[in-house]
Amino acid sequence: MAKIVLLKKAGSLHPLSILDRLTKDFLQEDYILSHGFTNLGVLLGRMKALSENSHNAPLPVFTLYPGGDCSFINTLKDKSSLLQKVANGEHSTLSLLKQVVLETILGFSQHEQADLISYSDDLLAALQAVEDGQYALALIIHE
Repeated sequence: MAKIVLLKKAGSLHPLSILDRLTKDFLQEDYILSHGFTNLGVLLGRMKALSENSHNAPLPVFTLYPGGDCSFINTLKDKSSLLQKVANGEHSTLSLLKQVVLETILGFSQHEQADLISYSDDLLAALQAVEDGQYALALIIHE
């Protein structure tokens, strides 16, 4: 099952700068979304496969979508120091995303997060909202 986190703004960072800061702990791959998001199911299948491509517990996987046709799949590295927290059950993908992306990289406090973030289960509508400029970017979470 996938959820989507919508950000009203991405701080002062360009999406590629966010990706650059994630490379320490996450493997990244580009994924081109077709017009109308008709290949969204393929993206979700890829995220699921990457999550399950571990000998231990499933790896956290999320996709950053800043609008347009490019999206960026991020999979926690096997050698990341964050992996131990995930293995111990301390962090779900969503809590890891909040800690690493929202707090550490973007510098959003918990109070700011409450004002700047929306959640949705309607992936198509959420992605279209980013495409239409209602949100700065979306983070698709595989859980």
